[in-house]
Amino acid sequence: MELRQLYIIAIAIFASSCNWFNPYDVPVVEDNFKCVSYFLPIGGDSSLCFLSTSFNPYSPNSNQHLDFCAEVSSSLGAVLSCGEMVDDTSSVWVDSGELNGLMPGDSVFLNVESASFDDVTSSSIIPEFSEIISYSITPRSFFNGDHYFDEIYLELKDPSPKKEAYMLQLITQVDTLGAPTPVIRNIKSDDANMHRRSFGGVALDNALFFDDSFFEGGNYTFLFRTKNRINEGVPFHHTLLVHSISNDMYQFFIDLEASDITGYFNGGSSSVHSNVDGAHGCFGTMQTTPVLLFP
Repeated sequence: MELRQLYIIAIAIFASSCNWFNPYDVPVVEDNFKCVSYFLPIGGDSSLCFLSTSFNPYSPNSNQHLDFCAEVSSSLGAVLSCGEMVDDTSSVWVDSGELNGLMPGDSVFLNVESASFDDVTSSSIIPEFSEIISYSITPRSFFNGDHYFDEIYLELKDPSPKKEAYMLQLITQVDTLGAPTPVIRNIKSDDANMHRRSFGGVALDNALFFDDSFFEGGNYTFLFRTKNRINEGVPFHHTLLVHSISNDMYQFFIDLEASDITGYFNGGSSSVHSNVDGAHGCFGTMQTTPVLLFP
């Protein structure tokens, strides 16, 4: 499988995991509560924008069908994608490949409109690419008494005086005929500067994220690991996805990890960061650099 295909698979897995921030799954008491979560991968062919509205947890779902459109625009033009919301939640594919050519520092705008509610708007500034200095993997080097783990080293350089943020994901590919499709893997670290994304439960326990506050203007080496489930002697490789993420996206994840799942949604608290007008949630952008890791 080509590296480009691996990248697209990773973006699809990441995008589809956003649905946990969704009042259809977590009841809210605020009337007409709307939620948007959309993380735009710069350079990707397509991406998913999630939209949901509140419902009364003590009565049957309304099964209301709402037509809506999501427009993503920049100085390069605009892309309009339309869909239908069923049972208070929906997602729409955005043909974001038409936005290729965007550069770090450019602004991207999101507008979700429907005849059933006022426009939902947001904007995001495209982050810098990560500056990768070095990387390496030591397979099956860590043993916790039950399982072996591959340990991975990644050294990054702070690319600018601006505040930067990052997220790491890992894909494993078995390199044999008839091998299963690549899968995204859980990754862990003992580094207190790295945050493990776990708010959505085990289904989302597949990423580490952090900012550059502890290595501003310098370099930093990150150490993390993943469980090795492959039999010895079977050829494989990992693809490490180094995402540079917008600061709104980073703050959104940080607040979710620090919050009580019932405190925000049911209490109506504004403690979870939102950069969306007319709704709650996050519109973020990310630049991704894939790195191949062979044992």
